[in-house]
Amino acid sequence: MKTHVKQTTLRRLISLVMLAILVALFGVLGGGSFLTPGNFSEILRDASVVGIIGVGVTYVIITAGIDLSTGSMMALVGMTMANVYAYTALPIWLMIVIGMVVGLVAGLINGLIVARLNVPEFIGTLATMGVFRAVTYLIAIKDAHGVIQSQPLTVPEYTVLGTSVGPLFVVTIVMALFIAAGQVVLKYTRFGTRLYAVGANRKAATLSGIDVARTRVIAYVIVGLCVSVGAIFTTARLQSTTALLGSGFEFDPIAAAVVGGVSLAGGSGDIVGTLIGAVFMATLENGVLKLHMNTAYQYIIKGVVIVLVVMLDALYKSRLERASRERGAQGGAEA
Repeated sequence: MKTHVKQTTLRRLISLVMLAILVALFGVLGGGSFLTPGNFSEILRDASVVGIIGVGVTYVIITAGIDLSTGSMMALVGMTMANVYAYTALPIWLMIVIGMVVGLVAGLINGLIVARLNVPEFIGTLATMGVFRAVTYLIAIKDAHGVIQSQPLTVPEYTVLGTSVGPLFVVTIVMALFIAAGQVVLKYTRFGTRLYAVGANRKAATLSGIDVARTRVIAYVIVGLCVSVGAIFTTARLQSTTALLGSGFEFDPIAAAVVGGVSLAGGSGDIVGTLIGAVFMATLENGVLKLHMNTAYQYIIKGVVIVLVVMLDALYKSRLERASRERGAQGGAEA
């Protein structure tokens, strides 16, 4: 347990150092346009949806799983709400509830496929990524000629979710609540302990009495909940939704978790680290736009950073395994 704490702390410090370097670099290159309270508020806003969804994705990755369907799931939730908005007279709060139910069901489907049907996580969620996007196109709002249209969502009771309260956006406040709740659950509840146990060694977790399949299903359902909340705030900010909502977004929560210190091998990491990763990526995107750089650079930097942190994980674990073998050898010699 002591080693786990050291690894998590080390990775979090590395992530914070990378974030500080990025802020300093853009501050120097961008001058006054970057280092302003208003811009930092925008960075937090842009990090918020990734941070919210990152809570669920972190849970899944800690169990040594993966979810590639978050972007398509977001589109499905958004288009479901658009249909309710366009074709019914239901109140906005009920539209939101229906959207959240769709997200929960989508997460449950992912969980059942990978945990109950034993389909590899990569394959299972890759398949549902396509299925959820296809269903989104099927239910998309179309004109008289069958052409898919962007559906406005302009009622004030809904768009208020995309506004700010003082210096902070509503979505940033909600992200803070999700981060706090997610960290408490992960660190101080039995469910959080089970997530770590499942990711560290599924066979040992089973032998200790943990229902591994149930734990994994719940993790995917939580992803569905987080995605539905992310979809609500994204569409409220855009005041519309399209069938392309969330396209390419699948990468962002996973990248935030990995940059923040969550091991893809499972069993280590936390929500605070994912928050740092989300802010890192939002800062990178904001700085690239502020400096009018080619947006391709942000993808290059993201890719390089992810490769480096995964390499760091591998080297760190290799060193721990070598040290463990050496201690075992010394113990055997002394005996």
